[in-house]
Amino acid sequence: MVARQHKAANRRKIDLFRAMADTLFANADQQEQWRKACAASNNPDGAATWQRLANHTRNEAHEYVRRADRLQELSR
Repeated sequence: MVARQHKAANRRKIDLFRAMADTLFANADQQEQWRKACAASNNPDGAATWQRLANHTRNEAHEYVRRADRLQELSR
C-alpha cells in the first residue's frame, strides 16, 4: 500500500515537473517574440533584456525536464 502511494506521489510530481517545463518553454517562446519586436523597432536594450529573460526561462524549463527524467528513472 505504501509503495503504491509513493509511486502515485512520484507520478504526480513527474507530471507537475513536465507541466511546469511546458509552461516555461511557452513563456520563453513569447519572450523571444517580444525580443524580435524590440529588435524590429530599433530597441536593442529591450531586445537584450527579453533575450536574457528567454534564455533564463528556457534554462529553468530544462531543469524541470531534467528533474522529471531523473525522478522517472529512480521510480522504475
